[in-house]
Amino acid sequence: MDPSTVLYSLFGPFLVWPIEYFLPYPFIIEELFKVLVVWFGPRKAKVYLLAGILFATTETVLYTINVNITGTVTYMFLRFASTSILHSTTFLIIYYFTRQNKKLIIFGFIISALFHYLYNNFIPSF
Repeated sequence: MDPSTVLYSLFGPFLVWPIEYFLPYPFIIEELFKVLVVWFGPRKAKVYLLAGILFATTETVLYTINVNITGTVTYMFLRFASTSILHSTTFLIIYYFTRQNKKLIIFGFIISALFHYLYNNFIPSF
């Protein structure tokens, strides 16, 4: 297991949060962060599966800080479960394209950003 990838994923939401404050496009900012992690990280899918779960965990912690947004504990558990799937999937999408050819990382970014955008706009409404 690559410790730097794990650490970046664990602290990633804290690193991108200030940027998202000024550029309110989390689906772009977070996916660009993941592109950097995958670009410089190891070539093992299981690392990025764990990285997505860690990223989602930290992001959920950030949401719990602001109680007005989170609402209930049930909502927090549902959010954690769905964002774990989201972030693991987007990490793996970027990884898949990078594994094929490093030049294809842009396609991985576009698809994962689109996936993240759709999640942000449609899933929370359920």
